[in-house]
Amino acid sequence: MQATSFIFFGLLAIPLIVFLIWLIKQDKKRNYLGLVLLVIGVIIATYTIVRLDASFVKDKMQPQSVAPKASSFK
Repeated sequence: MQATSFIFFGLLAIPLIVFLIWLIKQDKKRNYLGLVLLVIGVIIATYTIVRLDASFVKDKMQPQSVAPKASSFK
């Protein structure tokens, strides 16, 4: 993963997850279904972000020609 992905996880995703867990724990009935759905959502989102980031980096690392190919007029 690149630095921007780590910045996303550190500054946005982790505080959001902590806040949502705190919010779910405030429930007086202790309904853990919300916590299970939160964990499943985090796992799916993390997998998607890592996979998309890896494919983006792989596509950007391929060498691209700077100059167009010369045409041959005869």
